[in-house]
Amino acid sequence: MESSVFVEENKLLSAGEIMNALEQMFRRMEMIDTFCDQDFPLYSSGGNSNWSVSSGGSWMGGFWVACWWLRAKITGSAKDQQKAGKFCRKLAGKLTLDSGYRSMIFWHGAALGNVWLHDGQARKLADTSIAALAHGFNSRLNCIPLGTAMGELVTGSYSVSIDNFASLIQLLCSSPEKHYHHIAQRHTETLLAACQGDQGAFYAEAGFDGYKFLAKGRAGAWSRGQAWAMLGLSRAAAQWGEPYLSLTREACTYWRDMHKGHLPCNRLGQAEDVKDPSAAVIASLAMLSLARLLPDETFWCEYAHQQLSTVLYSSYFTVINADSAGHAAYQDRSSGLFSGCCYRTRQNIEEMVESVWGNFFLMATLAVLADLIDPCDC
Repeated sequence: MESSVFVEENKLLSAGEIMNALEQMFRRMEMIDTFCDQDFPLYSSGGNSNWSVSSGGSWMGGFWVACWWLRAKITGSAKDQQKAGKFCRKLAGKLTLDSGYRSMIFWHGAALGNVWLHDGQARKLADTSIAALAHGFNSRLNCIPLGTAMGELVTGSYSVSIDNFASLIQLLCSSPEKHYHHIAQRHTETLLAACQGDQGAFYAEAGFDGYKFLAKGRAGAWSRGQAWAMLGLSRAAAQWGEPYLSLTREACTYWRDMHKGHLPCNRLGQAEDVKDPSAAVIASLAMLSLARLLPDETFWCEYAHQQLSTVLYSSYFTVINADSAGHAAYQDRSSGLFSGCCYRTRQNIEEMVESVWGNFFLMATLAVLADLIDPCDC
């Protein structure tokens, strides 16, 4: 791999490079769709055709739909919106699952269709999913636990995770019903009490021992977990203001001071060459959201721009420069391939993969940099 430090101190993606990368990733979506036929793509560790797929989408299905909602938002194409709607309807089978990860599925897979495109079917499914998710609120634990479905064990009924922090707030608070907003804030307070470490660092998960939640692992050790925390805090700040705004700034400052311009290792203490650029992408989106909420603190936008530039200039992203006619960029089937997601593909085995959630967050963050969408909407 290429050096993971900022390639050049002042080398930033230009507006043209941002749009070229988005265009190539949109074209790659078409190729992935062809490879996977009618199934949901999940991730690929073997290049173009070796995709793991799911007929129902697993926990990642909403991100594939979100890729099409985003593409339709930017292109204005009715065909793209129809494609998103087709996959959105297939998510309905996940409504009754005992899983807090439903917020990730239905915020990205349904609610974004309403936010960006006012899609009526997406709105109806999002509304149904909100009621189903809120039904899982445990008043004793004061949160919506992970649940036992989608790979979780029986302990999931007594566990919370940082992964779905942002999507849970966004999905529940997208409803006009204030009751759901109240549930989202109660969950947020429980999660923060359980997972907040010192100086902006966050634990990735916590379990209830019968008396209180106990955090697991080391705060800030998992880079993507820290990025999930930053994103969730930025959503809480957008919804409720302080103290979440200050907590967002503190978590983003921890990230900046910890990584100092380098692409993050997957986990602290892991081999130095095991990176997770997708964590940097999610962290960048959180920083762009913070910059939106604190317009005087422009350095958050600048840092995010530089961090995204590092990701796209690295060998984790395959970009093919277009010729003067704009055609050459799409002759290579690997153009627009983002292989920067460290993911556990099997028990105790983590690999660098291309994933639908990594693709969505990279495209969304690039779209924010291009002023095509609001950072607090994705």
